[in-house]
Amino acid sequence: MYEYNDKELGKIIVKPNTRAKRIIARRKGGYIQLTVPFGFTPKRLPVVLDDMRHRLTKLFTARDQLITEDSVLETFSFTARLSRTHLVENVKMRLKDGNLTIFVPGNFDLENSTSQHIVKEMIRQALRHEAKRILTEKTRKFAQELQLQVNDVKINKSVSCWGSCSRRKTINFSYYTMLLSEKQIDYVILHELAHTIELNHSEKFWELLDSFCDEDAKAISRSLKNYQSTAYQLLRP
Repeated sequence: MYEYNDKELGKIIVKPNTRAKRIIARRKGGYIQLTVPFGFTPKRLPVVLDDMRHRLTKLFTARDQLITEDSVLETFSFTARLSRTHLVENVKMRLKDGNLTIFVPGNFDLENSTSQHIVKEMIRQALRHEAKRILTEKTRKFAQELQLQVNDVKINKSVSCWGSCSRRKTINFSYYTMLLSEKQIDYVILHELAHTIELNHSEKFWELLDSFCDEDAKAISRSLKNYQSTAYQLLRP
């Protein structure tokens, strides 16, 4: 048995079984368990996960899934985990060196909805903090390189869009953007920067955005429309 961490799906436990004739996926608390036939090699796992990704994502569609001590939530800038300890009386968090640790008391009931809300709110606070720091820095950097004017960068908790740009050249980003890959994050930023020149989605806008991106802008846009990940489904309200 061994553990594998996938950027989108989170923690995966691979459990070989001599009686297994096919790969069986089950949800176990905050992670996925794959029961595989004996002789299954770890180097096959990335290909198998890509083939099963749509099905595996559906294992985590319910919002009532729990964040537990076994949960590993990957974001762009940090990995979030829980730590149960008798050294704290109240829930506390520490964000350091790319790791967000949420310390919960020994008697903290993780199956309680209020407890889950507290834990998720702490992760959201960290997302907001990191979004303000990283997205602002990236936006300023791209704007300078492209010689574009941006008057302000703001962070919100929108789940309806990744970003927006006003006529006053104020760019807003959802802190959930921090759950995306770097390529997707950069695309969202460049998309909003293009709106400082073209406020609509005309062909002129897409031509401009294509000139900013290394890849086809519309293709990246399509990949974001139905974006799903374990962390996103867990944390969105």
